[in-house]
Amino acid sequence: MKLFWSISTLVLLGMGSCRVRSDMTSVEIECSECIGKTVEITSPDLLEPKNIQIAKGRFDSNGKVSLQFNIPNDRYLSFGIDSVDRRAMYFFAGEKTEIVYAGKTPRFKGANSYFYQYLADFKLIVDSLYAVREQRMTSGVSIPEDENEAFLKEARLPVRSYEGRVKADRELMAKHKEVLIFGAQNFSRSFDRSLGMVTDDAIYEHWRKNGNEANGFAPDFFKATPVASQGVFDGYFYFELVNSELLQNLWRPIEFHLDESREDYDDGTIGLCCAQVIARADFPEPFSELLLAKNLYHCLRQTAVTPSVVELYDQFTKRFPRSTFAPALKRQFAESKSLSSGEPAKEIYGFREDGRRFRLSELKGKVVYVDFWATWCGPCIEQFPHSRKLIQQFTNDDGIVFLFVSFDRDARKWKEFLRSKKMKGIHVIADRGSPSAADAYRITAIPHYLLIDHLGNIKSAYAMPPSQPETGRIITEMLAARRADAHLPAVNSSAF
Repeated sequence: MKLFWSISTLVLLGMGSCRVRSDMTSVEIECSECIGKTVEITSPDLLEPKNIQIAKGRFDSNGKVSLQFNIPNDRYLSFGIDSVDRRAMYFFAGEKTEIVYAGKTPRFKGANSYFYQYLADFKLIVDSLYAVREQRMTSGVSIPEDENEAFLKEARLPVRSYEGRVKADRELMAKHKEVLIFGAQNFSRSFDRSLGMVTDDAIYEHWRKNGNEANGFAPDFFKATPVASQGVFDGYFYFELVNSELLQNLWRPIEFHLDESREDYDDGTIGLCCAQVIARADFPEPFSELLLAKNLYHCLRQTAVTPSVVELYDQFTKRFPRSTFAPALKRQFAESKSLSSGEPAKEIYGFREDGRRFRLSELKGKVVYVDFWATWCGPCIEQFPHSRKLIQQFTNDDGIVFLFVSFDRDARKWKEFLRSKKMKGIHVIADRGSPSAADAYRITAIPHYLLIDHLGNIKSAYAMPPSQPETGRIITEMLAARRADAHLPAVNSSAF
């Protein structure tokens, strides 16, 4: 699950104490250049890719604003002026934070000003390292593994020097040191992972050597990332590390295991296996609840409802009947169910090459194989030779339509690409002024494929790509069902 902030704002995040305070937390800001501007404080939702507003205000004619809000413990929140100058800010529950801006540079006043200066210093280190990283990643030049390791070694030096300063500074309070060091260490872990150059083959070989029944076939799960105390689950940066643990060190190795041990499985099966690993671990109960909720949420976002998904959902709701995550998970379950096999297809809106409007419902009575793609998507283009073969396989059957829906923004580039490739089928570009097909079918990445039967119902909202032989077999079965039902009246659905 991704958070919609620039990465430089996610770095000063770490471990807060668990002091529960009932009194109000406040922040007073002075900014002579901010008259009339809006200031907002938000916190990331633990489960969904959205942010929760904590407080909001507007600078008065003197360039001042005062906000008050209640937080259960010391923690990082996102602080931004006009949603532009956004940064991670650590707030102490029940205390006042004073900020004075000199241009774009904040200066902190009050009892915790010394702590805030360390945070500001670390942000400079982080911003400089991310700028270099961005330059390396966008250069298009392949970087040798030994050169990359040398770069990481050099990059760690200013962070380690910073940690040394923090540890040696006797003026810093112990709780402040804890926050600063935890944040710096988590930044290093994340920075290293972001520039990791381990190949898929190497990852698989590592799993083959180390994955076993004793570790649930997930040998690296939470081996390098510390388990945080309750109250910092919503720390932005630690939050990202948790997501990485779940996806890279749990879901992926479980898939390796299932690939070798089972002929047939779905995302719900992966989720069930992951839940077993989490449940067996000796995590604090609130942390287990978070991990199990995120595991279930990820599963619901990945697939339609299957028996294994229902089992995973029931396991969570029975163990945590009063979970704060329950409403979001219930909503996701309902949305996933609407994409299950046999459910009515949802409308797709677009424009044809000649500018005419298009709706999926125009294809009623046909089996439809939908390919969601874009000209800038390399993996999408790699599937096109297989699409040609699949289209050729059914060239004499008018009961099947191959629909290509582009998510390009540049219609001219899209048309030029189609003219150069001369791909058969119906081609449309998504209508951005109508309800989004990406939202309707919960498309989080492309290429993405969809199969709709002749009755206008979903056969698979997560269909296999044209490169898989199974795709042709399923289409053949769907066409046979269409011919068998040719004498029956049409069945209404939301799309057809």
